[in-house]
This record gives sequence, structure tokens and C-alpha cells, in this order.
Amino acid sequence: MEDEKSENKWVLGATGYVGQLVTYRLFTQRAKSNWTGQLITLGQKTILPWIMERTNFHLIPLRAIPLTLFKKYPPDAIYHCARMAGNSDRSRRIAARKGHAANHRLIQLIKEVKTKIPIVYCSGTLMYGNTVGCVDEGAALLPIAYARAYEYAERPWVKAAASGEMDVRIARPGWILGPDSWFEHFFYKPALRTGKVPIYGDGNQFMSIISVEDCAGQLTHLMERGTPNQSANLFGFEPIKQEDFAELVAQCMEITTMNIPASETESRFGKTVFEALTSSTPVSTKHKDWRATYQPLHTDLKALVESTIRRLQAKS
Repeated sequence: MEDEKSENKWVLGATGYVGQLVTYRLFTQRAKSNWTGQLITLGQKTILPWIMERTNFHLIPLRAIPLTLFKKYPPDAIYHCARMAGNSDRSRRIAARKGHAANHRLIQLIKEVKTKIPIVYCSGTLMYGNTVGCVDEGAALLPIAYARAYEYAERPWVKAAASGEMDVRIARPGWILGPDSWFEHFFYKPALRTGKVPIYGDGNQFMSIISVEDCAGQLTHLMERGTPNQSANLFGFEPIKQEDFAELVAQCMEITTMNIPASETESRFGKTVFEALTSSTPVSTKHKDWRATYQPLHTDLKALVESTIRRLQAKS
């Protein structure tokens, strides 16, 4: 067996929703001797003891990563899961401006160290907007909802990828399903309160779903098996209508569903959240061979929903 090259792998946003699963996957791979070297993790707000104890963790905002850190631990691979967020339209616009500046600065730091470091940047499929049929990575970007603000933050990476001067691989996951985020706040908790799983709008909008574990898995797969500047749509299952997804959740919770009209959805949550909940962005990929070599952890959507509900129940 060939000796594994010692590498420094970085995870930005390592304590976030997706970043912690990427960190866990890389740590597990290293424990199995699939690679050797330093696992450099960076986070800002959330503290996870296991990441602090088992990785080389740095509590640093994205905008303040020092050049000295790059020189001390020159990265051979960077996973960027550190998108700055906000909880209102105004705060998201502010976060996007800060993210744009931080990403531009980060690109300049990388260029000072080594231009061709492969970087996997985690974005999202809301960048494609509403679509009638499945879209692959060649589709135009027409951001809606949260993506309207966040598109500005990722422009430096899109530009760097298009120029070919850096190896930037932009990943666009669909609806990431796990015991947190949209599923908990817009489906599970409302179902607990009302005894009915909500369907937002007419329910005919398509969702491309991926488990948070497989999202992390496909991000690392893009790094390991992708090609320079390859973008990739990340999804785990065939697109499903929201009404069918809600029915599936209702079956697992042994309750029923209810329709929340589009007008009520918008008045309750505001335009941005309304657009996200009623968006229809079924995705596919033009990288069939790359996708075929990935071994998914979840292949049964119903089983995934059931396990997610059990984990949420255990949290409460």
C-alpha cells in the first residue's frame, strides 16, 4: 500500500450545521488511516468540546484569519462552510457585505501562500431560483429568498472559479435534512403545536433533499474525486413535491397535514421566508460519473425522516 501524504486539511465554519459533520467525517477518515496530517478547524460562535479536543481548533472570525496561520499550517485542502447568516432581511444584507469582504480577503491570503489549493465552497440551490424542470450545474443563477443576499457574499469565489486562477469547487446542496434548521422550525415544531404537518402554498413545489450526513459526505467527495473548478449540485433523492414530503412526515408522526395558503405563509413569515418555503428547485447533475462513485449513507427517504424525528424527540 502506498504511503499516505501528510496534509493540512482546513474546515472553516467547523462548528456549524454542516461544518461539524465535515469535521467529523475527516476526523474519522484520519482515525482509519485514510490520511495523515493536521485537521485545522476554525469557528466563531459555537463551541463544541469534541472538536476543540480532537482537532487543531481556532476561535477566529472568518474576516480575521491571520496570514501567520496559513504560513504555520499551509492548507492542502480547504472546506468553506462558514457562510455568515442573519435572521432578517437587513441582517442578511449586512452579513452578505461582511462575507464578501471576508471572502475577498481570504482569497488574497490564499494567493500569498499557494494559489492552487483546492477549495470546496458550500452554497445552496436557492441560487438557481424557481425552475420548472430539474436544473444541473450549467443553469443560470437567479437567486431568490435567502440567496438574494448571500449571492453577494460568494461572488469572490464564483469569480475566482470562473477565471481559473484558483481551484474553487462550488457545491450547491438542496434541502439539507437533519435534526435542526428548516425541518425542525417549519415542519416538526409546527406539527407538535398543531397536530398537523404544514404544507406551504399549493404543495406542488419540488424539493431536492439530502441528509446532513450525506451533504458532508458529498462535500468531501467533491474534494477527493472532483476536478478543478467543478461545481456540483448535492442531493440524495429524486425531487419530491412538498405535499408528498409533508404526507411522509405526517405518516411518521402518525398525524395529518394542513395547507397554509401562500398569502398566509407570506404574512406570517415575510417575503424572504415565503419564497424559500414555496420555492421549486428540483436539481440534477451533469457529473454522473462523479456522483456514481459516491456511496450514500441514506438511500430511503422515509427511514431518514423517521430517524430525524427520533433525534428531535431525543433533544426535547
